[in-house]
Amino acid sequence: MKKIALFSIGIFLTLILSAQSPEQTRKYQDAESTEILKNLQKKLSSYADISIQFTFKTEKNDKVIDEQKGTTLLKKDKYLLETPSQTIFCDGITIWNYLPEQKEVTISIYDKEDDSQMMNPMHLIHNYEKQYKSNFIRETVERGILIQIIDLTPLKSNSFYKIRIVLDKNKNQIMRFVVYDKDGTQYTYYVDKFMVNQNVSDSKFVFEVSKFPGTEVIDIR
Repeated sequence: MKKIALFSIGIFLTLILSAQSPEQTRKYQDAESTEILKNLQKKLSSYADISIQFTFKTEKNDKVIDEQKGTTLLKKDKYLLETPSQTIFCDGITIWNYLPEQKEVTISIYDKEDDSQMMNPMHLIHNYEKQYKSNFIRETVERGILIQIIDLTPLKSNSFYKIRIVLDKNKNQIMRFVVYDKDGTQYTYYVDKFMVNQNVSDSKFVFEVSKFPGTEVIDIR
């Protein structure tokens, strides 16, 4: 479950910036979803940095299994993901995965082409057309907000069969997205607060061991 949760957190982060491939877009993506995602990319890529507070909920058989809050900072190739159970730092070159309860940090090389490192905030939508079929589902009103719904379906066999993205049309902003696992579990990410251009320092994306005394360092670079 933890592996799937981390993967879906990675998807949440990577639903931020995109670059379209026209040939593959025509083959796998419908016109409506392509246009929506293209507009989203254009808006988000104009920001110097992005700060998001989110709620992550795990459900199965209509029951909430787990719910936790988290924050993430995004700045070009850099990102910071913080939840109660771990903090992941990435400066675009190195990844530090810090587990506060275990007082342990694992250091690895960041490879944006490695699908196992889904924490890359540029990865999914930057390359989504290579991995997913996108479909515009519908436009409707939810609690007075005009929303658009897009489904991403993996082109290759995966542990999940669909990602559903829900956007506020007028704000051109992600409200939430849901990962549907094949075992019936749903992982939902709600955007609680979205802030941009906060002048985030590059030092935020680097783990400094000296600030976490007693931490065991596992360097696998």
